[in-house]
Amino acid sequence: MLQMFRTKRGQSSAAGAAVLIAIIAALIVGFVILIPPQERAKLLDEPSTTTPTSPGAAQNLLMESPGRIDYLAQKEIEHPLPVINIYTKTEAKVLGEKNVAYAKKGVFSEKTDALTFMIPDLKNTEDLLLALEVVEAEGRLIVSFNGDEVFNGEVKAGSLPKPITIPSNLLQEQNEVVFTVSSPGLAFWRTNELSLQNVKIVADVTSVEAQASKNIFLLSEVEKKNLEKVTLKFQPGCDLDEVGRLTVLVNGKVVYAAVPDCDVALIPIEISPGALNQGENEIIFKTEQGTYLLTHIVIESELKEVDFPTYYFDLTYEEYSDVVDEDKRVRITLEFVDVVARKFGDLEFNGHTKYFDTKEVSYILDVSDDVVQGANALKIKPRKTLEVRQLKIDLVKA
Repeated sequence: MLQMFRTKRGQSSAAGAAVLIAIIAALIVGFVILIPPQERAKLLDEPSTTTPTSPGAAQNLLMESPGRIDYLAQKEIEHPLPVINIYTKTEAKVLGEKNVAYAKKGVFSEKTDALTFMIPDLKNTEDLLLALEVVEAEGRLIVSFNGDEVFNGEVKAGSLPKPITIPSNLLQEQNEVVFTVSSPGLAFWRTNELSLQNVKIVADVTSVEAQASKNIFLLSEVEKKNLEKVTLKFQPGCDLDEVGRLTVLVNGKVVYAAVPDCDVALIPIEISPGALNQGENEIIFKTEQGTYLLTHIVIESELKEVDFPTYYFDLTYEEYSDVVDEDKRVRITLEFVDVVARKFGDLEFNGHTKYFDTKEVSYILDVSDDVVQGANALKIKPRKTLEVRQLKIDLVKA
């Protein structure tokens, strides 16, 4: 029995040792698999399958595609507009006429006459008058306008009565004037007759075709992005006793509405930069009454400093040490779109300005002397608009 117990105990110990060895072997295999290939090759005394870095190979630190970089040579941009003449013109116009009108009324018979006419511009038509000449008159003249009686009175044959005023509230686009003569009353054997000539409807009509003027001016993307202040200036020529309010709208928003001083040399109006659009902008000048001659019209844009983009990259302590020890160099490469035109401007790197001027499709600049450990910053500030296809910053072997 004792011998059997010892045998079973020995078998159990051997099995535990085998499991422990298997676990250790698995950990070693996993460690070998996970370590870098170069270290694994050294550990196993095998040749490395990784291609060594060639002495001149570059380590890329930054790769960007800046695209178009605009340049503004001036702090102010002017958008001149042509001379503008706007006016309203009020004239007396004949809206309807009738050579002869005849009406009669008796106990057993009645005849009326009518004149119909249109008012094309109801909003700008006022002071409507009915003028007529009386040829024959027996009885009172009765005039109805659109169903409302506007005159009922005696007229004399051969006379030219005072024009009849038509109330403005009766006016419609389609209008009718009806001429009637009064009844003879108890004298039933009589017939009243009325004969008129040169019947005319006259009104003051204001022409508004030249009341407003619309112009378009353009803002580039760079100008819109860097707007600081916008001012509209113009000189009004007008007669203060004859003109009404002048209104100026920019993109549908009223920026000025007043009767200006006609003797002032120049009227400045500040416009909110937010009221302007990139691309097309619409400006409308409109008068309520009278004539304005607007000259020296200009929209002036005052710009902020152009905000050129800044590009960043990092250098580790080891990379920076390699540059300081002159084992490695930091080089900036600009790849342009234009292969013929002259490209020039400044590269602002970590506060140091480097001028570049080239006609080549690419330009390389060494900035090793100006790098810092950690974050490094580069800004491209052209002196003419540039198209930069690619910006590269590389760490290369010295």
